[in-house]
Amino acid sequence: MKRCQIDIRRNPKRLCKLEIKPLTPMGMISTFPEEICQQLLSYMPLSSLATLASTSKEMCSYITDLAMDSQLVIRPINSWIKLKQFAKIKGRFVEIGMLFRAITTLSDTTQKLSTIEIFLYELEETYHKICEDISLGFAYDCIGLFLYKFIADWDDEALVRTFELINKLSRLKERVDKVLVIPKHGTFKNFERDVRQFIQEIFLKKAVSPDQRSLWLSLVMEMYPEQQSRLLYLLYGPLLSNNGKCTGMIDWDMLTHCYGHTCPYSNLQELANIVSLMFSSKRFRWTDHTMIEFFNKLTRTPEPWCLENNAKLMYMLGHTMSVKLLQAKLLSEKSAEFSHIAYHLAQVSAQNSPEGSPESMMWFVRVISDSIKILPSPSRRSYTIRELFKAWKDNVTALADELDEPLIDQEDIRDDIRVAVVNLASVSELLMDRMFNDKDSNCFVFTQPPPLTQNEE
Repeated sequence: MKRCQIDIRRNPKRLCKLEIKPLTPMGMISTFPEEICQQLLSYMPLSSLATLASTSKEMCSYITDLAMDSQLVIRPINSWIKLKQFAKIKGRFVEIGMLFRAITTLSDTTQKLSTIEIFLYELEETYHKICEDISLGFAYDCIGLFLYKFIADWDDEALVRTFELINKLSRLKERVDKVLVIPKHGTFKNFERDVRQFIQEIFLKKAVSPDQRSLWLSLVMEMYPEQQSRLLYLLYGPLLSNNGKCTGMIDWDMLTHCYGHTCPYSNLQELANIVSLMFSSKRFRWTDHTMIEFFNKLTRTPEPWCLENNAKLMYMLGHTMSVKLLQAKLLSEKSAEFSHIAYHLAQVSAQNSPEGSPESMMWFVRVISDSIKILPSPSRRSYTIRELFKAWKDNVTALADELDEPLIDQEDIRDDIRVAVVNLASVSELLMDRMFNDKDSNCFVFTQPPPLTQNEE
């Protein structure tokens, strides 16, 4: 039996009878059956679907319906979980966020938030698999990556509503309540780790700018106006380690003990960075008084910190904040506390320059010089400087006394004494130079103080 063939040259009219359907806004995809169309799109990268969704309103609506189907966007993740393919899992959540941002471009904030809620509901089973087979922190990281891409260009009002939605869905406040309402810190160590990881991975670490990070942090802190210092320590305080490996548990006691001025700054780095952001951000609307009050509360959380760690945090906050904090001590007539903190601040400052160099103490001398300017008279400034040197002598003497104690590493003590004496010589050299050559030398008066005026008496 011969095959039927159409000779176009002999039958030109036959070609005209072929029905050619006009293309719709869906393009050639509309010519395929629904099942085949979905199968084809399921093989496309999510980034390509996001591009395709931007071609027409109808296409965007069609891909939106597909994206809401958890099988399309989430299904590959389940196989990657078993194989521990972390990079692919994270990359998929980034692509999902980009896809959702593309398909909701014309939607209002309410519709976008509804999209987040639906997706998180569809993700629930996969989320639990990630928690069980990998870790809870990794699951938070993935959700944070999705949100980071989805809400990257949202305004402040939309971000606030996003925070409120996540707070409601995750019952965040209830979880934070459990660790903050208990007077004894460290009672629920696992819950503390959970809260820290959740807030950091979902919000703080994924912020696209310091301003957005300060917004997230202000929203978290506003929930607990009376316990902000404890909450900040919970989020950024040092962590416990076991055999050199971080456990993720909060170390509430580390900063209450002194480990020597050569202790690494890593224990305080994150905390210092976020405190600097809070002090400089306009979102917190803090005055000098509220900043100083917060610093004092923080350095008493959970117990008063070692003065050495106070000094380290001050140094990491910079010149301006250090001056304000020291001036607050002077105005509160806490000259002894001022002197001892200043001593430790000098040792910390010296670590950042070559040993024995006068320049190593230049930052410290400028801080002290600017701090005592707030005092009303040369005699008061002279008295403060003498108290500083007295505190220096007392600390060196205390170190010398420790040499007689058993079970003490005497080599470390000798090093501390040697460094303290070298720093003292550097400070003395700088102060003498200022006294004779600096136009502002009236900040330092070492001669016999003038008689007190009636008001000073």
